[in-house]
Amino acid sequence: MKHTDPRDTRLVQFAQAALDLVTALQPPAFGHDNERHAAGVRQIESLVQPLRRARRPSPKPPLPGTREVSQLTELSGRGFARRREEIANRLQGYIDALHTAPREAPEAVREAIRTIAPGSAALIQDADEAWRAFHAGSYKAAVIMAGATLEGVLQAAVARLGEPTEAAFNKVYPARKAPADADSYRFEEALGVLKQMGVLTSAVTHVARGIKELRNFVHPAVQKRQRSRVTDTRALLALQAVAALCEELAERLETD
Repeated sequence: MKHTDPRDTRLVQFAQAALDLVTALQPPAFGHDNERHAAGVRQIESLVQPLRRARRPSPKPPLPGTREVSQLTELSGRGFARRREEIANRLQGYIDALHTAPREAPEAVREAIRTIAPGSAALIQDADEAWRAFHAGSYKAAVIMAGATLEGVLQAAVARLGEPTEAAFNKVYPARKAPADADSYRFEEALGVLKQMGVLTSAVTHVARGIKELRNFVHPAVQKRQRSRVTDTRALLALQAVAALCEELAERLETD
């Protein structure tokens, strides 16, 4: 059963309030209080604005534009009725999308993880937890779980590639002995080996390394020193890094 997360609850409240105002709005007529009518339209616009700015839900259904809302003060008769119905339908569609928004990682990410590590349900659960944390507004947790997912996926890729990874490790780290098994590979080691083997591009490798920096922001001392914190933007970058790395790894491993 899907539950509306706290961030979505607020968006639903805005959308529902706007929808109620739209459906109650009457077309201008003789003796109509134009100023009160205009004030109602402005209130509708003020409620729709935060919905346009919000990242939720994804994909986001179309919302009424500023011009469309303002036309409620200009149109009359059938034109007004049609515009009011269009706006109401879009708001209802947005509310419905919020109520059915998934609480798991995108299917493309989940499928990529299945390709990299068949039968590894735990990695998919970690990815789902990262996405759930993000949509609940728990950005530190999202970054931590994104990092955990990436590390597990990298180790799974090393395990799948098998013996050739040892030679790649020796090239990247000539003064060190390769770990005895894939689970002993650290994040940076697995990343370096996979890049050396041509399984990961430089661009995605660079993006994945950024996760290490983002994870450091979960520590209060680092936040204070850097004068920064884990924001929704940074957490979203972590999720995007998971998606990019998983999809590239899955594609390369399928073709090799």
